[in-house]
Amino acid sequence: MTSRVQGVLEGGSMPAAHLSSCGLRTHRKAARATRLVGASHCGRVFRTLRRLALAWLGLALHATSVGAASLAGGPMAGPATAERIGVWLMTDAPAQVQLEYWPREEPDAVRRSAAVAASAERGHTARIDLDGLRADTRYAYRVLLDGTTVELGEMPGFSTAPMDAAAPRELLIATGSCSYVPDPPFEVTKDSFGAGFEIFDRVAAMRPDVLLWLGDNIYYRDSDFEPANEAASRMHRRWAATRSFALLQRLLRTGQHVAIWDDHDYGPNNANRDFALKATALALFRDYWANPGYGLPEVVGTFTRVPLGDVELFLLDDRYHRDDDASTDPARTMLGAAQLAWLKEALRDSRATFKLVTNGSRMLSDRPSPEQRGGEGWHNFPAERQAFLDWLAAERVDGVFFVSGDIHYTHLTERERPGTYSLTELTCSPLTSRVHPRPRPVREVPGTLITQRNFCTLQFSGPTGARVLRVAAWDVAGTRLWEAAFPAAKLRTP
Repeated sequence: MTSRVQGVLEGGSMPAAHLSSCGLRTHRKAARATRLVGASHCGRVFRTLRRLALAWLGLALHATSVGAASLAGGPMAGPATAERIGVWLMTDAPAQVQLEYWPREEPDAVRRSAAVAASAERGHTARIDLDGLRADTRYAYRVLLDGTTVELGEMPGFSTAPMDAAAPRELLIATGSCSYVPDPPFEVTKDSFGAGFEIFDRVAAMRPDVLLWLGDNIYYRDSDFEPANEAASRMHRRWAATRSFALLQRLLRTGQHVAIWDDHDYGPNNANRDFALKATALALFRDYWANPGYGLPEVVGTFTRVPLGDVELFLLDDRYHRDDDASTDPARTMLGAAQLAWLKEALRDSRATFKLVTNGSRMLSDRPSPEQRGGEGWHNFPAERQAFLDWLAAERVDGVFFVSGDIHYTHLTERERPGTYSLTELTCSPLTSRVHPRPRPVREVPGTLITQRNFCTLQFSGPTGARVLRVAAWDVAGTRLWEAAFPAAKLRTP
């Protein structure tokens, strides 16, 4: 069939058998009219065969395109509102991506999203936004690539928020930082920088409503930035290699995901605002997450806010505008004046019972001594931090709780404040990266230091007026290491 289709499409001669069937082998003495009728009939057959050939070729090309693309990473849902959600995924070749979705209790009420192109320019990533959803409803969905359903085993799903966006609800947030995925092929040894990958399944098994990624969610290598003219494609490949990691897929398909970044998924170790490729890093971060927002129109960055009933997340960007931690300039900044102004206004505006301020670097910890910096963190920007803490007390903002990662060990930090409630920070790290060999926590809550790979949960429960936040740390096997309770009533200004 291939040679015949090729000949017809290129305007070549029809095969002899078809010429014979058209009656063109007529006697030379036949009337001219008879020859014209035969020629006309043959022309009609020619045109019919040409149309059929084009249709066959189209079907063949469609089949080829379907086979060319498969699902490489995800799907992964972002945070849902009552009516809307964004779902991220990645393919291994160009494809038209769609979702079919329906309320779990109504399997016949299937809707299909508009097609979104997963193109090479964006690493074959795609974000599909679903609108017009029902509030407080559990949905199931399936992925279609070029019109063909992808078999995923367990059907992925998501739940929309209640119509009353500020209503208290049961909520489980799982969190962690420093997720290192090695280059293939890899062998885990006692000296491996990355190990304990079963932790991803342990987190997924808890069925958290939200996954809060606290930075260092991938690890760029120094070679990803050289040579300069190849850096963007190499950085893309680092994201793609991490997101396609087989042991990560179940977790990506669980719950709804939001993320901040720190140095390793922003740039080199300890990178700050001087990083030459920071605009590229920001574009890639946006390509590989489904956050509801990224900065402001006039202020670039990854910061945004995520309402979750009477819990609200304030996701900070601690890299794009950051001065050098080792600077001695008294006006040095970690967040930048514009982002800090946004944070203050957002906290003042929020009516959430619990306000989780999340950042890559620690925010409340101090230096071990005047001579020791104690790693990166807001303690290296004392004027900026003190001004913010003074503002927080003066404004009498209730329900503030800090969450961070980075440091490769876990602990709670407590900072007392005269005349008002103490501030607490959960630092949770690492997920799969190497544990810090010499932890030096300052203002550590006794009994909360964890020096092994771990993840943490923040569980919100209880009726209005008696809400409680329970924070827990868990090891790679899913064993609880400690738990601490923070009643909302204890996070209020007297």
